[in-house]
Amino acid sequence: MAADKNFHKRIIGVCWLLLGVLILSVLATSQASLEPSKLFVGILEGLLFTAAGFMLLAKLPYSWRLCLPCAALSLFTVPIGTAIGVYYLWYYFRREQLG
Repeated sequence: MAADKNFHKRIIGVCWLLLGVLILSVLATSQASLEPSKLFVGILEGLLFTAAGFMLLAKLPYSWRLCLPCAALSLFTVPIGTAIGVYYLWYYFRREQLG
């Protein structure tokens, strides 16, 4: 069962890492046409997803403290972020039930 947990953590970590880099790269290419407040929020969101991905891949013990809010935030990033957020929430609550 431990290998199963690490497998899901690695998949979610890679997905969030890629999503964060994707958001940051899209913002970098279109920064001239965005308002400063939207650019700031987008950069913050991209950095949060990237940090959550790194925390999951590094197997930090308290990574859930950043990953759980990121999962809730990613639900609004339709369609890719929604899928990743639902996947993390499924993994997190399944892990809690298993003990």
